[in-house]
Amino acid sequence: MLGDYPDNLPQRIDFVLLPGFSLIGFSAMVEPLRWANSIAGKQLYRWQVMSVDGEPVQASNQMALPADRPVRDPCEADTVIVCAGFDPQAHVSNTLTSALRRFNSQGIDIGAQDTGTYILASAGLLEGYRATIHWENISSFADQFPRVKLINDIFEIDRNRFSCSGGLSGLDMILHLIQSQHGQALAMSVSDELIYSHIRGADHPQRMSIQNRLGVTNAKLIAAIKIMSRSLENPATIPELAAEVYVSERELERLFKKYLKQTPSAFYRDLRLEQARQLLQQTGRSVTNIAVSCGFTSSSHFSRCYLNKYGCAPSRDRKADS
Repeated sequence: MLGDYPDNLPQRIDFVLLPGFSLIGFSAMVEPLRWANSIAGKQLYRWQVMSVDGEPVQASNQMALPADRPVRDPCEADTVIVCAGFDPQAHVSNTLTSALRRFNSQGIDIGAQDTGTYILASAGLLEGYRATIHWENISSFADQFPRVKLINDIFEIDRNRFSCSGGLSGLDMILHLIQSQHGQALAMSVSDELIYSHIRGADHPQRMSIQNRLGVTNAKLIAAIKIMSRSLENPATIPELAAEVYVSERELERLFKKYLKQTPSAFYRDLRLEQARQLLQQTGRSVTNIAVSCGFTSSSHFSRCYLNKYGCAPSRDRKADS
């Protein structure tokens, strides 16, 4: 399990980089390992980079990183971490899944960063395991892999599987690794060198609170938005929302217009359309199915609303993103 003391030092961690991976996400995992070695005065960790074909891999920011070897080569690592980014579906291949299954048969701990979780699930390595993924991919992932126990935290460790949700969450996960294996003092020293003053636990939420994201402080308004976010498939009526947060319908309208410059109905519709767009671009579900799952009574009504918000029909948006 990630965090157990290694049998031998240095512990070998290999990273599998897939096209479109996040460079900041990858760096957030490697830099604390480098600092741990430097502060400890000895090599606690050693790492290499793999790509599917052994060639350099281009990150999402268009910068390319060289690979040490292809995934088909023998692997002597203790731990392998798959790093992916946008459109992970496009990078699932027999070569990659076969390599990951081989690593698993060797007893290697296997983890994922960002949408690398999708890659592990596609290889059949997460069934019955807890895992996390970037919040934008949660709905589509849960829809496609119902046998994975999806957790909406920044990182998750379950036996010989682990995952982090992307961005800087890998930094917290690696600091957890350093602390578990070599003590809190070393982890804190690494954190200080990185000017990272607050190490987050695994169960830290991925997103900022509604209050911080939208810049609102009104408790009634926040409560209404939380209800909306939880009931996208079966939208509550505005009178029902008002009743649930103990204000009049007129007062609820006033709060939304004052703080968000929108009516409650328009804000609610935008939430549902944003959810629909994620499902549209990340799954193969039909437009009709997505419309219903996001609370629209008909495909035609959904398409009109989608066109008004995004400037193109749902089917065309899917083709453009594919």
